[in-house]
Amino acid sequence: PTLACAPFPPEPAGRTPRSTMSTDRGLNTTILAAAGAAAAASVVATALTLRLAAAEGRRDDAELRADSREGSKTVPVFDRTIQENRACKPGRVARWTKPVVIAAPALENLAKTLRKRLGCEEFSDAEGPTVSLEYFKSGDPNTKFNWQRVVGRKVVFLFDTIDQARLFEQLSLLQALQGFAVPDGEDEGTKWKTYVDRGRYSWGRASHITVVLPWYRPCQMERMSRWAMCDGKWTNGDAEGQWLDVPTAQYMARLLATPGSVPPLPGPYDSLDGMPLNPLWRPPLELLFIELHEEAPISHSVSDLGATIRMERFLPRYLDTYKARAGYAGKAQTFVLFPDKGAYKRYAESVTERLKLDCDHILYIKKTRVGDQIGQEQKLFFEESAEGHTEAEKKAFHPEDHVLIVDDFTNSGSTLFGAVNLVQKMVAGGPGKDMSVTIFVSHLVATYDPKAVDAIRTKLHALGPKTRMVFTNTIPSTTDLLRGDPQVDVIDMADFLSDLVQ
Repeated sequence: PTLACAPFPPEPAGRTPRSTMSTDRGLNTTILAAAGAAAAASVVATALTLRLAAAEGRRDDAELRADSREGSKTVPVFDRTIQENRACKPGRVARWTKPVVIAAPALENLAKTLRKRLGCEEFSDAEGPTVSLEYFKSGDPNTKFNWQRVVGRKVVFLFDTIDQARLFEQLSLLQALQGFAVPDGEDEGTKWKTYVDRGRYSWGRASHITVVLPWYRPCQMERMSRWAMCDGKWTNGDAEGQWLDVPTAQYMARLLATPGSVPPLPGPYDSLDGMPLNPLWRPPLELLFIELHEEAPISHSVSDLGATIRMERFLPRYLDTYKARAGYAGKAQTFVLFPDKGAYKRYAESVTERLKLDCDHILYIKKTRVGDQIGQEQKLFFEESAEGHTEAEKKAFHPEDHVLIVDDFTNSGSTLFGAVNLVQKMVAGGPGKDMSVTIFVSHLVATYDPKAVDAIRTKLHALGPKTRMVFTNTIPSTTDLLRGDPQVDVIDMADFLSDLVQ
């Protein structure tokens, strides 16, 4: 089935009517033939919403279109004016349609589950993909998307920052979703070479775009340090250092938040989504980060681009699940431990809110630095009050206590396993391995290396069967390797994401 908007006002003289577009041919026949088929129902519904939006859009843009028809017959509707980077509210069609979920290949399994949670329309293999990320023989990206499925719709884009080879095509697709030309069907005879110069194309856009970043790979490069060369080695301990870091976390965010392009001149004569061409309307863009390591620098870095930045924590949701499980030890025998003071500062408030633990049950370890080596002080500390003015030391645990160790990501697990070893040594009157310990990590980075994942598994089993690890599936390439391990749980993020993007 094809998708078409409502009829538009008459075109300027000398211009072929829009009905000659290939997508409009046989519209009535197609709709009548598909009326009884369930597969066509959603397409017809979308077409109706686009008609409503287009009608509403024509009322808003009536004067501009009238001016275009009364003036020079060669002047297109688009007049090159840009009022702002992007709109604050979604386009009209998003009010009546389900979102469209697209994803990079590595996140496609997560996207499938998310589509089910959101009630998105499903497409068979015979109908083709919504997005195709392929390559030419040269290795250059050959990216295609089904414009009828995304025009005027809310799009949820699961963006993969892990596979560096996929960044350019994903960024290009993100630009296309913010504005794309749909050539008139009659230009097929020229292999789509003349529609721009002749102004024979329409302009389409998504209604709203949410870019979901389950894991933001450059997250640790959010600031600049001064560096110097000393005996052929880099050091950041020189106050006169003449080299600077490139804060890739900030600049990647800016690439993601860059507004879409303007229509090629002389411009389109129709808007497929019923939204204005004068001034050019761009859809709102939202960047949704999950458990970002440092939030403030990233948020500020795109503050001039008009994008909405959301930083969401999964830990509060996990703490609710942890508390609700059958084996929860209760407030008196539950301790939460952070492997460093930074994690403590990020998460202690959530622990207090969700688990209602006293201050002496929320612990942290201090890091030690000797040259370039980072270690852990073999003591556990807590703040004696919520204000954090007085620090005290935790001396021992009972065998019946349960400890939850929390961090946002890990590469080798060394600091986490070091924390477990320290806790086990502090168990009074019994073997430490009999104590229940759970390690929760939002992102299993493991240097993106299967060997590192295997090493983590080996270290975990060495700690005994009562030590468990819990991860989210934000990095499928690593967590998929641990599925089925009796001491590992992998949480599917689809439910969490569906609540965020509804």
